Amino acid sequence: MPARQPSAATSSAVSPCSPSRTIMTLTPAAAKVLHDILSVGADRALALGRRIRVPTPTAEQLYEFCELLATTPGEEPLQKFLEERPGFLTGLLGGPDNADLAVLFKPAVGTQYNADFCVLQAHQGGAFAHLVEIESSHEPLFTQQGNTAKRLAGAQTQIEDWKIWIQVAREHYARELVRAAKALPPLANYQPGDRGFRLVEPDDLQSIWRGFGGESDPHFTFTIVIGRWSQLNAEEKARILNRNKQPQLLRIHTYEQVARSANYRLERDDWYNAHDDWQVLAAPTNPLT
Repeated sequence: MPARQPSAATSSAVSPCSPSRTIMTLTPAAAKVLHDILSVGADRALALGRRIRVPTPTAEQLYEFCELLATTPGEEPLQKFLEERPGFLTGLLGGPDNADLAVLFKPAVGTQYNADFCVLQAHQGGAFAHLVEIESSHEPLFTQQGNTAKRLAGAQTQIEDWKIWIQVAREHYARELVRAAKALPPLANYQPGDRGFRLVEPDDLQSIWRGFGGESDPHFTFTIVIGRWSQLNAEEKARILNRNKQPQLLRIHTYEQVARSANYRLERDDWYNAHDDWQVLAAPTNPLT
C-alpha cells in the first residue's frame, strides 16, 4: 500500500514551538511600543542594548573561585578575590533587569563602621544601595546546640547597628555614597588598590540615581555572605531558609550561592539594540534587523 501523502493543510502546519522563518515587520505604533520597552525613561538609562552591567564571571573565573574555596580561605583573600572579580558580587544582588552603577570597597557607614562592599543599582523598583558583609567560607553558622555561631551573630549585630544609624540619616548617607561613587575610576581603568569603580560617567550616575528616586527615597538592603551550604545539615539549612523569608531586608547567603547567582544572572550586554538610530517611523519596519 503506498504511503499516504500529507494533505496541503497538514504539510503547511507549523508547530507553535517552531521558530518562524518569516521576518516580522511592525507597524509604526508597535515599533514605538518596542522602543519604549527597550529604553526605560526619557534618558534611556536602562536601555537593554546598552545594559549597564559588571561583566558576568567566566568559566575560568568560576574555576578560580572553586580553587580558592578549596583552601578554606579567610576573609581577606575572599575580599581580594571579590574586588578583582566583582561580577560574583553583583550577580548576587538586585534583579535581572537592574543597572549596576558603582561598586565601592570598604565604604564607611557613619563614623564607626565599614561595610565590606556597597553596590549601587537602579531599576523600576527604585535606586538601591546594597551593603554587604563577608565572613570566611569555612565559618560555622550554628553551634552544635543549634544557636547562632559567634561570627554570624557578630555580623548580624553589626548590620543592626548600620540599620539604626541609616534610619536617621538615610538621604544624607545615600548622597555620600553617590558622591564617593562619582569619584571612583571607571571600570576600564580600575587598578588593584582602588576603593572601587563606577560603570557610568559621574554626571550620568547622579542622573540615573535621581531619576529612579534615589535622592528622595533611597533603598538599602543588607547581605551577609558566610560559610558553605554544602557543609550545613538539614536543620541548619532550614534555619537559613526561614531567616531569609523574614521581611527585614537582611539576607544570609553562602559562597555556593555567590557562585550560582553570578553564573545564572541574565546577561544582555550583547543584545543588539539600534534604538539610538530610530526615527519616527513612516512605514512598517523591523527595528531589530
